[in-house]
Amino acid sequence: MKNMVFTLKEIKYYLEQQKTIHTAIQGLSEQAIINCIPYDDFDSLNFSKNEKNLLKYENKIGMAKRKEEQITLYRNTDGKRGRYWMACNPRWNTHNNANTKYGIDYWVNYGDDSTYGWFTVEQIQSWFDNPKIQLHELGGTKER
Repeated sequence: MKNMVFTLKEIKYYLEQQKTIHTAIQGLSEQAIINCIPYDDFDSLNFSKNEKNLLKYENKIGMAKRKEEQITLYRNTDGKRGRYWMACNPRWNTHNNANTKYGIDYWVNYGDDSTYGWFTVEQIQSWFDNPKIQLHELGGTKER
């Protein structure tokens, strides 16, 4: 995970969830702070849709962890399990894609010449969850 910068408000969310200063210090991590950020904050008009917050959001919805698990599984099984890609990069969903409940989607380049494009979080999750599905079967848009 890249080093993240948190606002004072986000740190306060974390501290409010802790019973003692000792437990706050013991449990302090980037993921622990992210887990305390309410989803409403990501949808707030005051929330900057920048790259730092994109990484926080990707972690909040669990996709950063799922991507890492898939790559690790792929490497540890010599490609027999897990998923592989050349690029799987999130962007803020500013085009109001009604086919997703998440605020981001992903540019995926599988590494062949025909499987690439924009995919929703749900499409990526389906691809991760079902080893029989090929990414190109899920659709995506090939516009950049």
